[in-house]
Amino acid sequence: MSVTSPLSLEQRGAGRIRPQLDGLRRALSELGNPQNSLRSILIVGTNGKGSTAAILEAVLRAHGLTTGLYTSPHLVRVEERVRLNGRPVDTSQLAEQLSKLDSFPDLTYFETLTAAAFGIFAEAGVDLAVLEAGMGGSWDATRLACSSIAGLTNVGSDHGHWLGFGRNAIAADKGRALAAAENAVFGSGVDPALTAELGVAHAIRAESLVRCADTADGRVTLEWRGGESVVDLPLAGSYQKENAQLALALALEAVMAGWLPTLEPVAVREALEKLSWPGRLSLHWIAGRKVLVDCAHNLEAVCSLARHLDTLDNRFNLVFSCLDDKPLHEMAAELRPRVDKVAVCQLADDRAMPVDELLSAFPGALTAASPLECLGLLDDPVLAVGSTRLVGGLLAHEDFE
Repeated sequence: MSVTSPLSLEQRGAGRIRPQLDGLRRALSELGNPQNSLRSILIVGTNGKGSTAAILEAVLRAHGLTTGLYTSPHLVRVEERVRLNGRPVDTSQLAEQLSKLDSFPDLTYFETLTAAAFGIFAEAGVDLAVLEAGMGGSWDATRLACSSIAGLTNVGSDHGHWLGFGRNAIAADKGRALAAAENAVFGSGVDPALTAELGVAHAIRAESLVRCADTADGRVTLEWRGGESVVDLPLAGSYQKENAQLALALALEAVMAGWLPTLEPVAVREALEKLSWPGRLSLHWIAGRKVLVDCAHNLEAVCSLARHLDTLDNRFNLVFSCLDDKPLHEMAAELRPRVDKVAVCQLADDRAMPVDELLSAFPGALTAASPLECLGLLDDPVLAVGSTRLVGGLLAHEDFE
């Protein structure tokens, strides 16, 4: 069921971007600035933000805290973006908050949902909210929470049209999101050469707080001062170790801030091993088929996926599509040598990459009208990648029995 209110989210345009915060700042002020009542941790970066946020929230919840989690985008239902104690909010609860924002028609889709999340978390009285930034940092809506703890996963090349071309410019933009943070942590994926551009002189690196190492039996050891957990990470891909390391480093910052008594090894292990975060190299039954789906939607994420594919014994057939602001040909160059047959489709989105362009990057590919129809053109095993909208379009048909 989708959310409805007198002014629907769809009317705000899911892809509309406004590079300033004055409108949201006024709206929040008129609503009593609910974000100011929240303790929050902000996670910024090009890739891995959502996984890091999900890991951190699970760890905090395993220690008995009541939590809010705000992520984007959603895969199937918009309620996925706003979670209380690990569960998406009720449709009616989100609709109630959205109705309070009808008098602010100029707010974008993302701004509106961010304001709604602030309101929901404040009314619920959560102990701690974990916020995933949307795009960049200078004018990202989540910045208005003024989180006193913040983490940065990495700096890639995505969204250069909005954030500035080149990693130095993008780093400078993302760094501004950490400006309010009294305690900032850089993940191990952050290039030390970008430190000056990030402009966060007081930041520390996650590896100085948490050591991460592989075990002989394929598990991961996470060690911090006073504790150690050996875990089976449920999220595939070697890069998830970096996300877990950053998440635990941020949890340790919460301990040092007095928000969490301590970091218990048993709670950490249980949180990580029970974690479910669909769409990140996850297997799903879709229309009677087992499909590997991944939300890799930019060049850096596809390169990470390519490295993972190189570790596997089998090859996949590929369902691919993306939005029109992505480096299609560079992404295709990473994927083509690693897959067999390819099927492409144009996504149902105003910013969808046209089929003709997709075919130019994947010569000889099959075409269909939808992700599900693409799936029907290919034999097993199948990998679907290129966009969260592609993954969401398939997961909408997931078999749960």
